[in-house]
Amino acid sequence: MRRSHLVVAAVLISCCAYAQTVAPVAQVVTDPLVAIHNALFSSFIPLDQEKNEPHISTLFANVRDNIWLAAGQSPAFRQLLVPFGDLSGFGSTCGIASYLSVRGPISFASLTDAQRNHVLFLLQSCDQNEPRRLAATVRNFYVVKTYGAIQEPLTGVNLNLFAPHAWTAQHLPKLPPSRLRFDPERKEIGSVDGPIDYLIVGSGPAGSVLAHELRKGGKHVLLVERGPFIVPGAMETRNIDGLIDSRTSVDGAIRINNGMAVGGGTLVNVDLCFGPMTPAVQAKINGCRREGRIGPEDFSSDQLAKSYAWVKSAIGTRKLSESEINTNNKMLWRGARNKGLHPKLYDLNTYAPGQSPYPVTDKRSSESQLILEAMLDTHNPLSLLPDADVRRVLFEQSGNEQKAMGVEILTRSPMQYDGVVADPNDLRVPAGQTLTIHAKTVILSAGALGSPTILLRSGVSNDQIGRGVVLHPSMPVIGKFDGVIDALNGTQASVYVDDYLADRGYAFESMSAPPVYAALMSPGSGMHTFDMVKSFRYLAGFGVMLVDSTSPQNRLVLDKNGDPLIYYEISEADKQRFRQGIAEAVRVMFLAGAKEVYLPTTESILGSGPAAELEPVVLTHIEQADVIERKFQLIPNQSLVTSSHMQATDKMGIDPKTSVVGRDFHVWGTKNLYVVDGSIFPTSVGANPMQSIYTFAKIFADRINLEP
Repeated sequence: MRRSHLVVAAVLISCCAYAQTVAPVAQVVTDPLVAIHNALFSSFIPLDQEKNEPHISTLFANVRDNIWLAAGQSPAFRQLLVPFGDLSGFGSTCGIASYLSVRGPISFASLTDAQRNHVLFLLQSCDQNEPRRLAATVRNFYVVKTYGAIQEPLTGVNLNLFAPHAWTAQHLPKLPPSRLRFDPERKEIGSVDGPIDYLIVGSGPAGSVLAHELRKGGKHVLLVERGPFIVPGAMETRNIDGLIDSRTSVDGAIRINNGMAVGGGTLVNVDLCFGPMTPAVQAKINGCRREGRIGPEDFSSDQLAKSYAWVKSAIGTRKLSESEINTNNKMLWRGARNKGLHPKLYDLNTYAPGQSPYPVTDKRSSESQLILEAMLDTHNPLSLLPDADVRRVLFEQSGNEQKAMGVEILTRSPMQYDGVVADPNDLRVPAGQTLTIHAKTVILSAGALGSPTILLRSGVSNDQIGRGVVLHPSMPVIGKFDGVIDALNGTQASVYVDDYLADRGYAFESMSAPPVYAALMSPGSGMHTFDMVKSFRYLAGFGVMLVDSTSPQNRLVLDKNGDPLIYYEISEADKQRFRQGIAEAVRVMFLAGAKEVYLPTTESILGSGPAAELEPVVLTHIEQADVIERKFQLIPNQSLVTSSHMQATDKMGIDPKTSVVGRDFHVWGTKNLYVVDGSIFPTSVGANPMQSIYTFAKIFADRINLEP
């Protein structure tokens, strides 16, 4: 049995962006896939088990029907359901045929509840990855869509995601007249007042600095962003799924998240700040210097310190005090100290408690601190084009090199949220239009996902593009406590532990997320997932982040449609370090006082024999951490691993045979084309990369501004 990885990846990304309502709807019962949808839903969501709780069963039933209403005609969703219409299509795969003992077609919907659960167990525990991936994708889809819709009434937690309409309307930015024009006949966007000097693709930490700084001397800068333009403070962007590009590695083993909005990752992350002077980062930079990828004077300590001082001032990076440690973070602080470790307080790009000018968030992002300020400059405003997917760089031949002369974009539909500034330039270009934009210089700052994708689509000849991707694989460790934790109260992230970062390459980082994340990270039976959501207020968690090693086999490539695929496997050496880190994190959680500790896996780690059904890993005493360190295999699609720090896909170096950009950030074999973002790091930068990306972009901008 083979399923296209494109199908299962597409479902969680784009299918079923339905209104989160609990109003009842009517199903189209004539469609044969409805019964399969209902059966799968009930296998992952305990609809039948909660019939004694009419309010909850009604919530579940209405979400089930709304999922079908929104996604039932989606080709990706329907293709996901098709294998369950005839289980004989699995043949002898995973032992399903011998278990069912029937000949001919048999639908998943025709099975008893016990049979359905066992078929899903056989898929999830199969020795082949594709069935495991199919089962994991179906499960994740239903869990995210269900609990994402009803997490607040189930838990009593008020997520407070959107500012009041009146506040948002009052705070819409009053932008100066646009400097852009649209020529419908030529299918071109241009400038009304001369050529565009710098066209920057991507508005994350790198693109925002460049957009802010390269306007010096009256230069016209255009910032192009694939995602939407959000009124700063109009929504709690950390918890809005539509602002995140979420996909998996080709084998489905790692869920990879990237920001997709004006502000990029800085708009959606939890703002943890590891500066470039951090010992772990300095060790990586010095290693690149020893390997000859950068020169003796490149990115010196003095240069980094000066540029980082500017970053902290411009963004508003602040130091925390112990008084800000909320109950969730206190568990990491307490457990680490009891283990003899040395917990520390982050610097954060947030407002101090009680100081935020926004009603629903305390975030400072590159959008609010740099981009908007540059757009409101009455003397030389920055031009911003949101909802524009850059497909490729346009070139003309210049001697032996390709000279960048602009980009080709595909216009996208704006998000339909209050607080989204749609068409800020009043160009009135319909969605789905392919247009060109010309500029003197093009700078790709689209991140380690976007920049190599654009280079590959553009036909840049260099087999190093996309090679050696680094992901910082991460796994949450969740503890259940006797007392209320309420992880979303107060400053959400304040504590980290880096005792093992330099020598073992992993760190513990506090984390907070809404109840739907607890559901996603609690595989096992539908009742176990539901119980975790109901227990949300008593759960504490932190993540184990691995600084992974570089391998040329791990790389980004394009599929036949020009979309990126990420081939990535954790090496055995990295798995060993990851296991050690996860086991140590379990010990820390128990030493903090947890009564039970959960890992996001259904691997049979604790059992004495083969499992008979999907069982979550529930640890009840600290000694079980030793078993985790010995037996945890991190099997793809049985264990849930995430990533938010993709790096190293357009490596910097001194030789085009081993790198994509030179020490001056220019793309080998081209003129007027640069890459400035986390993709240029030759390896992992050694810690959370946001502040280093800001800093490297400032160094590049200063170099360019000094040129005649």
